[in-house]
Amino acid sequence: MNKKLIRLISLALAAIMVFSLCSCSTSPTEEETTTTIPYASEAPEGKAEIVEKFNKLMADTKNASGYEEMKYWLDQDARDCECENEYVKAAFKTVADKMTGVNFEISTANEENPVTPKDCFPVMGSDEAGALDLADVRSAIITDNQGDAHYTIIIKINPETNPEQEDSVYGKLYKISKDEDILKNFDSIKDFVTAEEYDATYGIGTVKMVVDKATDHVTKLELSRSVAIETEITGQGTLASVGTVPMKFNYNSTANYEIIWPTEEAAA
Repeated sequence: MNKKLIRLISLALAAIMVFSLCSCSTSPTEEETTTTIPYASEAPEGKAEIVEKFNKLMADTKNASGYEEMKYWLDQDARDCECENEYVKAAFKTVADKMTGVNFEISTANEENPVTPKDCFPVMGSDEAGALDLADVRSAIITDNQGDAHYTIIIKINPETNPEQEDSVYGKLYKISKDEDILKNFDSIKDFVTAEEYDATYGIGTVKMVVDKATDHVTKLELSRSVAIETEITGQGTLASVGTVPMKFNYNSTANYEIIWPTEEAAA
């Protein structure tokens, strides 16, 4: 493998690492049905009530103490690279497959590296949970399969281009990075490649929350997103002959959360 290809692979590696750290594809909605299992509290109706209920459940889970374990893991992939430089395209696919295939999981039950809900549940590193404004939400429904012990809140959030770290719907649900922090990742390869700016267009996001009817406990949460990335890279030093090359790719991820609560028998 020649030195130019190796350096281009390093570029793609840096790009994948950057966007895998900022962790919404859509998922099909389910038909609503009725159930005979009673709710611990009155089931919300309509978009406003569902969003209000979602925010309350997020806050309650972030501050909960009676769970057995809280887990977080990330499913992700990067694909569909468009670039006029064939070396960059080939390097991107190789590195993307490798980097997004890495398993990443944290748990409050991990004795070697213990974490708390502050570090495990959105928004990580904050005492506050991610909250949605009604303006963020495109649609909100509850699906309720007859006889099931759980119901599911499904919320579609509006698309956004270049969301801010804190003042956007994605900043409220994810710990996304600032522009300057993302571009700083290119400093490690600035002798070979530089990037001045980028655009990140987030598609319609999907939030899926599973709730135990009898206890109002959140048992699962999925935050899915799809991001179209556009940037230009400029070759430096021995890669100066590459010139300035536009590059596009898609990054998809689902952040998964699972909260395990004690059963009634164990609690007794």
